[in-house]
Amino acid sequence: MERRILLAVAASFGLAGRAMAQPAQKVWRLGMLMPDTAPALRRDIEIFQAALRDLGYAEGRNVAFEYRYTDGDAERLPPMARQLVERAVDVIVTYTSGASVAHAFTNRIPIVQVAGPDPVAVGLAKSIAKPGGNVTGLTIFVAEIMAKRLELLREIDPAARRVGVLLYKSHPANTDIHDRMGATAAALGIELLAIEVRGAAEFAPAFSSWRDRKVQAVISHDHSVFALGTNAQQLAALAIEQRIPLLGPVDQCRNGGLMSYGVNIQALFMRSARYVDRILKGASPGDLPIEQPTEFVYAVNLRTAKAIGVTIPPSILVRADEVIE
Repeated sequence: MERRILLAVAASFGLAGRAMAQPAQKVWRLGMLMPDTAPALRRDIEIFQAALRDLGYAEGRNVAFEYRYTDGDAERLPPMARQLVERAVDVIVTYTSGASVAHAFTNRIPIVQVAGPDPVAVGLAKSIAKPGGNVTGLTIFVAEIMAKRLELLREIDPAARRVGVLLYKSHPANTDIHDRMGATAAALGIELLAIEVRGAAEFAPAFSSWRDRKVQAVISHDHSVFALGTNAQQLAALAIEQRIPLLGPVDQCRNGGLMSYGVNIQALFMRSARYVDRILKGASPGDLPIEQPTEFVYAVNLRTAKAIGVTIPPSILVRADEVIE
């Protein structure tokens, strides 16, 4: 009897010893460099986290998030990127101009771009198929999208000859946008009047300049400072005041812009989780091909169309994924 008890005690200590000897599960740290506000990105972040959970990552168990939100102030992006680099996070997840800013501080920490300009065009990757550096992820090819918006404008207003282009100051994709839109504008007989701004304080002066130069429409860049919340509402109000079409990202259209042709950003957040997973499992970002969007959204705001006296052709309405009435 005593022998059986001693053996049982010894076995229990052995099991405990083996359990204690097992290494603790690594907790991966993801630096979330977000050029926007937390409320504006809440749904996108939830979708990203859900996609990670489906891949086996749970916050508090094997992954931790370090969030940095700029609250729409682009001047905060560099110091926040530097903080994440100094904290030696395992991966930086970002979008729009965040990849370029983060890359300026590190060529070692993997950077996953959720959505942004063509990394090859802005010098962050050698090729789409094999980036070769520490930046990979998804690109929305914003230059091509903005050129497409110009073509949609011509469908709405065949007489449009002078168009304003709203760009973010010193954005890495601006040169590519000028080239792509310039080629489309030349083919359509349209003169482009581009203005670069840094924030909402410069919206009204930009529209005042366009009024003086008699622009007939404005095409907006997809930067988050133009797309969401009160900034998007302010841009829409300025365009409505001048009774001119404003074409830009989807969320801008939902906030009063006339029309949008753009990507499904939430789908890109979901797809970016796969990049994080592959990198944490040992893949080099330089070997992971950069993906293009597969889901595009047409949105039309009929309330705004009525306010500015524009009739949306049936050829556009039948293609619209979202009609705001």
